[in-house]
Amino acid sequence: MRKILHPLYVLYQFVFAIWAGILLTMLAAIIIWLFGGVLKIKNADYYPAVVWCRLMCYIFLLPVKIVNRDKYVEKDKNYVFVANHQGMFDIFILYGYIVKNFKWMMKKQLRKVPMLGIACEKTDHVFVDRTTPQKDILRKSLNILKSGKSMTIFAEGTRSDNGKLGRFKKGAFVVANMSQKPIIPIAIQGAYDILPKGSFCAHWSPVTVTFHAPIECKGRDSENVEYLMSETRAVIAKTLGEE
Repeated sequence: MRKILHPLYVLYQFVFAIWAGILLTMLAAIIIWLFGGVLKIKNADYYPAVVWCRLMCYIFLLPVKIVNRDKYVEKDKNYVFVANHQGMFDIFILYGYIVKNFKWMMKKQLRKVPMLGIACEKTDHVFVDRTTPQKDILRKSLNILKSGKSMTIFAEGTRSDNGKLGRFKKGAFVVANMSQKPIIPIAIQGAYDILPKGSFCAHWSPVTVTFHAPIECKGRDSENVEYLMSETRAVIAKTLGEE
């Protein structure tokens, strides 16, 4: 059925969804930059982003199922959210549905995205690349967590090439280790099929986002980093059926 309806979905994108998404993104970037970055109004960088990302999912007709978020995410705590990275729509899905004020750790290349890049920079998201000193990344991340906000990090560091869970990098777990904040593993399923690498048009696909019980820090050393990374990956892999 999906293959039969796909041409209609592509037509819908070119007639409406793509253009509406571009306009919505520009509007969200302006609001976030002005009210959150320039005027520094509390939460003005967060709530507009949530609305923007949920509307993007609605515009592209993507059903998002949330599992166990309210069970494990407490209102009075902040966390390091660690997720797998299946595709570009992961950003919309997580920002729209985590329901927790957080900052991203994101690739420095995203700073070049017109309007949106500067909005993210002015609202203190953390940009990283291979040349970014680790001490700067850690300092910015710890300051965010100390302020009461959470952080969201894609543990693989980049989108999956084939939809399978990739190798985890240590960045998220070093941050959790130093801050002693619990990690909440998040497993994203179905997002790879929406926009695989190399695809220009989106494909309709339902998405399931599964939140897992917090993984608490057990110390503050290199062994703790390895423990956090292996436990988080094992939990996500089990949900994805990739044990």
